[in-house]
Amino acid sequence: MNKSVLTTSIVPGLGVVLVWAFLHAWILHTYWGWDWTLAGWDAGIFNLCWLCGSILVIRIVPYLPKTGIFQALIVLSAVITGISHWISSQALIRLFPDHDGYLIFLSHSTPVRWVVGFLVIGATGLVIIYYQRWKEVVESQARESDTLALVREAELQKLQTQLQPHFLFNSLNSINALIITNPDQARQMVQQLSDFLRLTLSRADQAWVTFDRELDYLDSYLAIEKVRFGHRMEVKLEVTPEARTFTLPTLILQPLLENAIKYGLYGTTGKIVIEVKAGLKADQLEIEIRNPFDADMQPPTGSGFGLTGLQRRLYLIYARNDLMQTSTANNLFVVTLTIPRKP
Repeated sequence: MNKSVLTTSIVPGLGVVLVWAFLHAWILHTYWGWDWTLAGWDAGIFNLCWLCGSILVIRIVPYLPKTGIFQALIVLSAVITGISHWISSQALIRLFPDHDGYLIFLSHSTPVRWVVGFLVIGATGLVIIYYQRWKEVVESQARESDTLALVREAELQKLQTQLQPHFLFNSLNSINALIITNPDQARQMVQQLSDFLRLTLSRADQAWVTFDRELDYLDSYLAIEKVRFGHRMEVKLEVTPEARTFTLPTLILQPLLENAIKYGLYGTTGKIVIEVKAGLKADQLEIEIRNPFDADMQPPTGSGFGLTGLQRRLYLIYARNDLMQTSTANNLFVVTLTIPRKP
């Protein structure tokens, strides 16, 4: 047992010992008629030996075998009680060798003193055993919590890194197509992709950002997508000033916009408008993204990252499954995202 635990166990016990020693002396003086000097020596020596026995038990109990620890404690307490009683009796016999009445009393009270000492020392051992078990449970729970946190963090990291290859492959495919048909746009897209990836790497260790910074990141992403789709895509942003300072998990908006672009532009040749609205509601950030949606003209199932991956990230961060809602109405697909305050 470490020093801090020993100190924690002994210091409160000293007050109890002093109170019990005074009560011990008072009982000897009041009910057996011994003078205060004799009663004080009796109470002081016996309680000092019991205290030393308790401290010895505190030091030994951590080394007892886990199997049969209570049986071992009984034997240990009995042995230490016997030794402490013998030392106490011998000390008092030498202090009062001519006090025949007291010596007879001392001899006759041996069974009671032994039982009291055994109970005190044994109870101390039980407290230490159960303290150890409580501490082991707490440490086990802490380790389990740390393990779950590491697993959760690893999964969050995996979900976040999934986004980059997914988007990168799409961009490289677009660049490949533009190299022959429009080399200038291909060079422009390579430069924008380079800037975007540089920004991504600079934020690799940032789990949380303000909504304003997330919008800057989104602008870099949309610049690449506008090269791909040109005049066909327009994004309208309506963000309240107070929403811009709200803190949210990084890379939340990109999968939503990617989903809106993918399903809004697929199967169409005309221009589409994607609307992004954000504001505070009930001390939470509420983001709504609308894009045209034609159920009969949808792309084949892709990697499945998009909304599913975002939903999983939100659950891992906030432990809630109700933060993202989707709906369709009047040929519009609407995603409503609710972001609570940073936990």
